[in-house]
Amino acid sequence: MSFMPKKPQPIRNHKVTACDWTKQAFANDGLDEGIYEAAKQENKTVTMMLEKIKSEKQGVMSPYFGLTLFETMQKKNELRARGQAVPLTAFEELLKLADIQTTGGRTSLVGKFFEVGDIDTLFPEYVSNQIYGTLLRSSLIPLFVATERVINSETFEKIYIEDTELDRDLVEVGRGEEFPETNIVVGTEKMRMVKYGRYLKATDEELKFQALNVFNMALNRIGLNIGIRQTDVMVYTMINGDGNSNTPGTTVSADTSTYIGTADVIEWANCLPTPYKMNRFIGKKALLNEYYTTLSGFTNFSTSPATNNSMSVVGIQLPMPHEWDRTVVTTDYFIGCDTNYAIEHVTWGQMKVETERLIRSQVNGTAVSVASGFAIIDENAIAIFDETA
Repeated sequence: MSFMPKKPQPIRNHKVTACDWTKQAFANDGLDEGIYEAAKQENKTVTMMLEKIKSEKQGVMSPYFGLTLFETMQKKNELRARGQAVPLTAFEELLKLADIQTTGGRTSLVGKFFEVGDIDTLFPEYVSNQIYGTLLRSSLIPLFVATERVINSETFEKIYIEDTELDRDLVEVGRGEEFPETNIVVGTEKMRMVKYGRYLKATDEELKFQALNVFNMALNRIGLNIGIRQTDVMVYTMINGDGNSNTPGTTVSADTSTYIGTADVIEWANCLPTPYKMNRFIGKKALLNEYYTTLSGFTNFSTSPATNNSMSVVGIQLPMPHEWDRTVVTTDYFIGCDTNYAIEHVTWGQMKVETERLIRSQVNGTAVSVASGFAIIDENAIAIFDETA
């Protein structure tokens, strides 16, 4: 399967010979950088393209077919939580077959990517996946967004449903009577995508003898910083809306100013209108300490340490608190939501990497970037707690 109109380069004979689907896909054509252009045209990542190729060659759909890295990580976590085996992705299979060890105490050197077959073609995707994976782990985005939408434009027009709680009720309609109306409208304000990135600069000699776990630390630092900044934007959107008059639908005020009481904890847990149920919220360290102090006063407070996803008191399921000690979070506020219905992450997809500078060991200067934005799905699924009121 050739990705570029050029004479194909076969995979050089090494250890990339043990997997039927890889032999069928690349034995004659080889891996080449054209896969990046093919992925771009299909609005996919290279990892997603490899899953597609694997599924086509095996005649069985891969468990990760069509999934973004964000969705793949979610699926892996779901499998682990159920105690099931977690299969390798097509990308991970190729690295394993090339005997490239990316984690542990005996990781391979960066230079091995450029010694084994055509695996050097996948080095930019390795950089992309490493940064993007750290981005997701360091941010609150995977915990709070309901959906992720991949687009290929600089702006995004969100579709909204205009109705009231009364309109949402399904009522019996008699013969000849009209059905209730639900208006679907496009947001009045377009959402513009914001790009985040870094420029990597290093010589071939400086990198090729570095162990991958050391190289990963530099990539992780980039992903960490991008993840923090993106979370700030997500929180800002939750508090202020996305520009389409959709700020939080509920505000809970503390009974006593500058103090969180037991009644406040219970009201906060049940503040969203039916059918929404708050399950996570964000706050600064100092205010969360007050919250925890109040919880410690309950005699029947319990948690579920196995999943770290469940808290309850006096028979009420409590939302999970998350510390975000950044200036975007107001000192005396909590911001919470029903994560199934509140906010959507809009992105161009995975990390974008300038492949020409990385492929064939030409690692001199490379730009890595990701573009994203956030849209409110339903402001009624978001609430603010105000300790100062």
